[in-house]
Amino acid sequence: MMLSRVGERVFWLARYLERIENTARLINVHTSLLMDLPEHREINWYTLVTIFDAKNDYFDRHDRVNEYDIMHFLLADCSYSGALVNALLALRENARTSLDILPETLWEQVNELHLLVKEEMSSIGNRRRRQNLLLSIVERCLGIWGIIANHMSRNYAYDFLLAGKYLERADMTSRILEMTSILVADKESEITKQYESILWGTLLRALSAQQMFTQHHATGLKADKVLTFLITDSRFPRSLSFAISALGKYLTYLPNPDNVLALQAALLERLQAYEADSSMLAMTHQQMDKLQHSLNAVNHAIANQWFYPDFATT
Repeated sequence: MMLSRVGERVFWLARYLERIENTARLINVHTSLLMDLPEHREINWYTLVTIFDAKNDYFDRHDRVNEYDIMHFLLADCSYSGALVNALLALRENARTSLDILPETLWEQVNELHLLVKEEMSSIGNRRRRQNLLLSIVERCLGIWGIIANHMSRNYAYDFLLAGKYLERADMTSRILEMTSILVADKESEITKQYESILWGTLLRALSAQQMFTQHHATGLKADKVLTFLITDSRFPRSLSFAISALGKYLTYLPNPDNVLALQAALLERLQAYEADSSMLAMTHQQMDKLQHSLNAVNHAIANQWFYPDFATT
């Protein structure tokens, strides 16, 4: 089997790559949404800080809530561990230290992405240039995944990469779905109700899911149908159930996966049992919080099983 530290590096390479893509995608779509909505609304720039669960970190650094400070915080603030620029540095370092097992073109693409962001990050105060940068980041991340899919042997390194990808995807999707707590709140404003279809459409676009959802549901954007699709659909790659199922697939290929697979299977069973009735809709925020704790438990189990087995608790 590959060395534990090598497995850990490629696992986290995949997590950071997926995190960068989804962060760029979410901020880009959210910016477009705010341009379509009236000024007084529950959803604003600060909603992004909430989605990333970074309230304390933000107010440790900023006294005001405005577009520029939030964009700088989420994208370029080197002192905030969750900033995109730090995820990109971690991605680059994991790729650099794994050159012997990864396709050579992958390193080239990761380094070019790093240089692009480094060159353009000073312009994030310009909304148009920022939007173009975010779109370029998404495209380059997809290109890197294409290199992995088409240029890499199906071995343990590949299995760790894909396990990391789908674990991170599930976590990012759950955070995006936390926005639904605003859309299904009992006391949502008349403005929110008026623009409800736009808001649900934005949620789908943030996950590149609108076209596939429309193919399955031609009757309009209804809360129960959108949430059921994004949580339980087993055929759409960005649904929670698909991501957790795919995670189990790649864990199966690794040595002695039974303990980790038990956590994954219990999580998948819980997701597939989801039913979007009115009471469940109101609890979406709490459900996604619980899911994130469960995903963290899976992450720790993976580390204990394959990365640091000598330190695993019994």
